[in-house]
Amino acid sequence: MNGYQGRKVLITGGSSGIGRAAAIALARSGAHVAVAARDQGRLDETVAAMRAVAGEGQRLGAVAVDVTDRARVAQIPAEVLELLGGLDVLICNSGYALPGYVDASPLENFDRMIDVNYMGHVNVVKAFLPHFLAQGAGHISLVSSMLGFMSAFGYAAYSGSKYAIAGFAEALRHELRPHGVQVSLYYPPTTKTPGLERENESKPAAVWAFESESGWNKVYTPEQVAGSLLRSILGGRFENMIGWDSWLLFFAFRLMPGLARWMSDDELKKANVKAAQARAKVE
Repeated sequence: MNGYQGRKVLITGGSSGIGRAAAIALARSGAHVAVAARDQGRLDETVAAMRAVAGEGQRLGAVAVDVTDRARVAQIPAEVLELLGGLDVLICNSGYALPGYVDASPLENFDRMIDVNYMGHVNVVKAFLPHFLAQGAGHISLVSSMLGFMSAFGYAAYSGSKYAIAGFAEALRHELRPHGVQVSLYYPPTTKTPGLERENESKPAAVWAFESESGWNKVYTPEQVAGSLLRSILGGRFENMIGWDSWLLFFAFRLMPGLARWMSDDELKKANVKAAQARAKVE
């Protein structure tokens, strides 16, 4: 990805999973990269991994921030701009999932998904907008989820927050276009990350069967998704995702929603049967 040579990039949620993989790929490509997340230890590990593949003269570093802490978020533009010597690309990638059925999920889970996944993106974008508007150029990439254009049982709280990102991105694209700032939206599929492993510890069995064994869904590696994300930014298209399977779902839910839901309902039945069979074996 030679298009990133010398470019200055910040990735939130950059200490693990897709964000970490993207940061390492960018460092390898000759970019100046800053990663942001809450855990300083994991941030340090990611910076070390970036340095291992970077060349001389590249600016690499990290800022510790909780994207729900607006006072702290307001401080990081100055730190990032000093660290990198400017900013060309902002990738908002922070977020996580709390799967569970609506009747069994506390309202706090819904609040938390909105605070982290949606408002976390909004908080960071708002903090850096003065820079991009003054610069009259740049790119803001907002990472949503496949569940930001479709939804599935067990993901009501998560999906709602990811749909919100898509709506925000649409308006932001429209607003910033006259100012020369590009906006793109990326829909990652199920990705084998530490976050997914944590989700699986409490995920209902039928939800995992639907997600991991469905013919609708393929599990990707962080490196595969990160590569697709970074190429999408260079490509200039607004909505982006990886793989023919993801695009097929996207167009199915856009163009034939009734058929898509019927097929999804059929997958749900299969998932419930698999979960019941697994319980029976244990009992």
